[in-house]
Amino acid sequence: MMNMTETVAKGRRTLIIGLGNLIVSDDGVGIHVTRKIREMSIPSIDVDELPASGLELLDAILDYRKVIVVDAIKTERGNPGDVYALREEDFEETVHGSSPHGINVATAFALGRKIVPERMPKEVVFIAIEAEDLVNVSEELTATISRSLPKIIEFVLRVANEPTRA
Repeated sequence: MMNMTETVAKGRRTLIIGLGNLIVSDDGVGIHVTRKIREMSIPSIDVDELPASGLELLDAILDYRKVIVVDAIKTERGNPGDVYALREEDFEETVHGSSPHGINVATAFALGRKIVPERMPKEVVFIAIEAEDLVNVSEELTATISRSLPKIIEFVLRVANEPTRA
């Protein structure tokens, strides 16, 4: 259980959290990014990683001022390595209430805003990286995504350093 001092200190901080599966090639890009950022030891930024989203994610993001979620995405028109910054409102149509066992990121955040609004981040940014391979079992990122890591990390840190939207 977190004490009040930790909550106050954490409430002024930014969390960068990587999502993904490290054994499904580019699906692990969010975790690879956050591990590189963790190595930088930036004092105002906490770094975490989760292999899944949903309720586990909700628990991890409570009491932060700003949260940046880094994950892979596959769109119809994107090129591998493209980076997108999305906001919670971009996911409004994906919120569903079918089962708490398999809820998506958008549903977890919507649930948090209803249940514990005072503990939710003031700002959430989703950094989505266009993946090349989300199918093959491999602990390695594809060459295209590996080459894109410096650009992705720079983008994530730029977003982390922007003033928080209220």
